[in-house]
Amino acid sequence: MKMLLRYLLSIIGSSIVGVGVGLCVVTELGADALGVLWEGLAGRLPITVGQASLLVTFICLTAVFFINKKELGLATLLNPIATSIFTDIMIRQVVIDAPYLMKIGVVISGIALIGIGSGIAAATNTGKEGYIALSFALSDTWQLDLAKVRMGLDTLCFVMGMLLGGKFMLGPIFGVVLIGPLLKLSSQYCSRAIAPLMETVKE
Repeated sequence: MKMLLRYLLSIIGSSIVGVGVGLCVVTELGADALGVLWEGLAGRLPITVGQASLLVTFICLTAVFFINKKELGLATLLNPIATSIFTDIMIRQVVIDAPYLMKIGVVISGIALIGIGSGIAAATNTGKEGYIALSFALSDTWQLDLAKVRMGLDTLCFVMGMLLGGKFMLGPIFGVVLIGPLLKLSSQYCSRAIAPLMETVKE
């Protein structure tokens, strides 16, 4: 039962990420830095943006497997599904027809949800989505601050995406600044809050 609750919390966290991504997309101001990289790769290689995201995920998972495969688990497969479902729901159901400043507020809220949802999902230790798993693997293996690792990876993805021809948008800029710290804070808080569920007791 405790394991089931942990998976449920992980899926809830990933669903929150999906809501955040969807909000960012409907503002047309962009989401996180990964999106810029996907767009840049799609523009340079004979692949779609969706295929570019799969390529980046595969690279991240391969790296994590060799760095610290304990970051991988069943939720590594389940979480992206939950994220994509809620992203699509938000894109289909939400329309943001508002002044530019209000859109900026919405995209900041969406970015915050991405960071917080990622932290909730990561705290369950049921397996992490590829990019998040890479952030944790690098942080744990080399004893680096998680927030700074994520900010560094986001900056790298943003710069590479721009060099490959991705569009400059405000969303990824906010993402570089906010997601890392929020991921760290929310994962630490949730780890303490759900500590009883981490006990390996069979029920």
